[in-house]
Amino acid sequence: MKSTMLKALPVIAGLFFSPLASACECLWEGPFKSVYSEADLVVYGEVSARQGNGFDLVVDTIFQGSEYREQIRVWGKKDDLCRPEVDEFTPGSQWVMALKRIDNPPADAFNPFKANISFGRQDDFSLSSCGVYWLPVKQQRVSGNILDGSRWQYLDTKKTPVIMPVFEAWIKNILPDDAIAEAVKPQTRARQLLNETKIHLWEQQRNPLPDAEDLDFRPPTRLEDIALPENNDNSNETE
Repeated sequence: MKSTMLKALPVIAGLFFSPLASACECLWEGPFKSVYSEADLVVYGEVSARQGNGFDLVVDTIFQGSEYREQIRVWGKKDDLCRPEVDEFTPGSQWVMALKRIDNPPADAFNPFKANISFGRQDDFSLSSCGVYWLPVKQQRVSGNILDGSRWQYLDTKKTPVIMPVFEAWIKNILPDDAIAEAVKPQTRARQLLNETKIHLWEQQRNPLPDAEDLDFRPPTRLEDIALPENNDNSNETE
């Protein structure tokens, strides 16, 4: 009996000190649409530096909330906090993020022996991993599960990225959910190339945001009704 107990001790100790013992526990809060309204700050920005479990984000556009600083510090995973690892937030990468402002951090939030690993400082921001709180942006196109998606799925590669003007119009309640739902539908390569041309033309002639009363507007990622420019070359005509 004593021998059996001694053999079991390493197993029990392993359970206590395994990564699962300090894993975070939270309920899945859903896609970006379900979580961003409760955030203190929703921004589009670019990562300028990363150190420890935090990174600096240069703010380009504020969609919700207020912030006077051009650059903010965002803190990720530490111990059992329900936050993402910061490895994917590389310098130069761009993101839309729904952030929580850190207020009254605990007394042990900062460890002088591990200065780069921290809960976060007063008025810094934290990023939750309990929902789609971040969306990657590449070439002004927003990816990620904006409206829907499977539980614990942050990105569906089958969905077409949405161009930033359409995303911005949606988050400002100018465009309905249907516009995003249509925009993210998978496209054939031929349709994608055609839409790339139409997007380019649309961006040249567009307003900063589409008007809600513009009944002819469709999500530019599958815009059907922007005509290509006609050839009006009159150089051979005589007066």
